[in-house]
Amino acid sequence: MTLKIWLKKSLKGGVARFLPVALLASAADAGVLWGVRSFIEIIGGKTDVPLLAWLAGMIVLALLRLFFLFGKSKISENWLYGVSSRVQAFFLHRLRNLPPNVFHSPKGEREVESAYEATVVLQNNGGVFFQAVQAILQLVVFLPVLFYISWPLTLFLFVVIVPFVALLQRKLHRLGPAEESLMRLRSDFRGDLTLARRLFRQWSGRDERSGISDGLLKSVRRLRDEGASAAIKKSQLSLWAETVSVVAMVFVLAFCALLMGRGYMDASGLVLFASAVLLCYKPVKECARVMPQFRAAMSALNVLETFESLGVVDAPSVDGASHARASISEGPAGEGVVVRDGRFRYEGADQDVFGGLDIRWSRERPVLVRGRNGVGKSTFLRLLAGLERWNSAEVSAPRDVFFVAQDLELPPRWMLLQLIDRVKANEPEKMATLEKFMMTAGLAPLLEKQGLSGGERARVALLWALASEALTVLLDEPFASVSLGDREPLLVAYLDAAKKMGKWTIIVSHDVLSAEVECIFKTECF
Repeated sequence: MTLKIWLKKSLKGGVARFLPVALLASAADAGVLWGVRSFIEIIGGKTDVPLLAWLAGMIVLALLRLFFLFGKSKISENWLYGVSSRVQAFFLHRLRNLPPNVFHSPKGEREVESAYEATVVLQNNGGVFFQAVQAILQLVVFLPVLFYISWPLTLFLFVVIVPFVALLQRKLHRLGPAEESLMRLRSDFRGDLTLARRLFRQWSGRDERSGISDGLLKSVRRLRDEGASAAIKKSQLSLWAETVSVVAMVFVLAFCALLMGRGYMDASGLVLFASAVLLCYKPVKECARVMPQFRAAMSALNVLETFESLGVVDAPSVDGASHARASISEGPAGEGVVVRDGRFRYEGADQDVFGGLDIRWSRERPVLVRGRNGVGKSTFLRLLAGLERWNSAEVSAPRDVFFVAQDLELPPRWMLLQLIDRVKANEPEKMATLEKFMMTAGLAPLLEKQGLSGGERARVALLWALASEALTVLLDEPFASVSLGDREPLLVAYLDAAKKMGKWTIIVSHDVLSAEVECIFKTECF
């Protein structure tokens, strides 16, 4: 089920729950109108109903109306926040399962940022649907009443005034492209700001820092100009709607005077008509004023539909032909990695990283991968880890692998502590091996330390790999940030622990190892 279909189904369910309570609220409004008519009859001496009884009845009606309005609000807000939560869950699930090639281009990154922006916009503007339902319901309830009180005046309202208001609403609909453009501009700015934060933390070049800052300032100015322009248009249209309301009131009063002068309406009829219009005017007016919200919600839905389609169809290659899908199977635990005719190219690149790659590695010994920069060593590990997808290949490899990337990002360390606690409770032999490795690598203080260095992050990542349930570990230059004197002892401690736990390791490294350590590996050159 697509997001749009699910939202329509959810909206129907929400409206079905909202409608009975809204109808009761409208019925309470009709009761208030009946009370106004009764009051006119009381002061005109046409009925013997005591004023106190009338007052008590009106208080009861007001309380009932308040109760039903509270019910409407509860239903609409619960629906809105429930749907918003589901939409954000959809965004996170879709983000987790996006094909890696989406992130190969700035366009893909922008689409992801725009989609997140759209989830926020949808939450802020989704209540407009229920306001529209309430406005329509008020018209359905009170339109017959208005015609009964004065059909000429009602025709005047709906033939002259309503079409002009509808024209303003169509103009509000045209703000849609501007809303979508603003969402994408805000997402671009957030992406640029994230990049700037990383660079400001690690890049000291004054010219580059100034250039990035100037670029962000230009983006801020563009957001200011386009946002102000869209906001001014909204404000102008809202003010036009207010002006139309004032002018409509003037024309209605003049038309009423004409009707009263010709005997088609008396003072009591005018009071009743004004009361009925007042009771149905507020929700209708609110509906007209939130048309920009409706437009924003629909724009957000359009952006989310685009996000939903990302990576659904295999992207064509540079020459226009779609790559064949890779045939990938999970090999048995005792087998290694087999790749036949492996082909891979990054999105937008001019040439393949791999064209017809053939590999057969067994799990008998850990594998050490060497080769010059740029030949695809890291890319190959990413393909094995599932962080990239082959354009075409026949692959038999373990799916459950633990990958330690060269550009290392660590999840929150409380997750590692939970993992270690689970090992301690269920696997005492494995825990003993972990404790020995932790002591050798000096890891105990690092589990609570804030602001880890690159070498410290690498040590924590190795512990994480050992503590995990994965039986295959991929290491991409894991010791690049570790001091030279500590690299080989740390590698030996890791290999010893991995062997005891039955873990197979594939490591990419440029480090010069001693002959004693080098012979542990099966060396492969790319």
